[in-house]
Amino acid sequence: MSFIAAPIRLQGGLLKRCDEFEAIRSLVQAMARTPSGSWKVSPHFGVRDFLEDARRRPRPMQTFVAELNLALQDLGITRYRVEAAIREQSGQRDVDSYVLTLVPVEGGKSQDFDLRG
Repeated sequence: MSFIAAPIRLQGGLLKRCDEFEAIRSLVQAMARTPSGSWKVSPHFGVRDFLEDARRRPRPMQTFVAELNLALQDLGITRYRVEAAIREQSGQRDVDSYVLTLVPVEGGKSQDFDLRG
């Protein structure tokens, strides 16, 4: 089944289709730019505040991963979950980088992707 990436992108006047992993990756990136509690459909959707706060006070990444997974569940995305998030060292003071691991719930190959906060 094909998915439309979020946010919706046009390519040659047509909606760009992508696979399930790509759609979830785009959704998680949108979640990283959204403030906590700003979307009533899912109180767990926004994780921007967590990422900003993590710059000042390192927090356990398990809390971040749990919030991401709760948001995915709120949205009915149950075939994948975020298994891990690892903060990488960045040369820039105002940009953080994370590597997230997305795994299929029913087994299969996990995939890593970068997230900049």
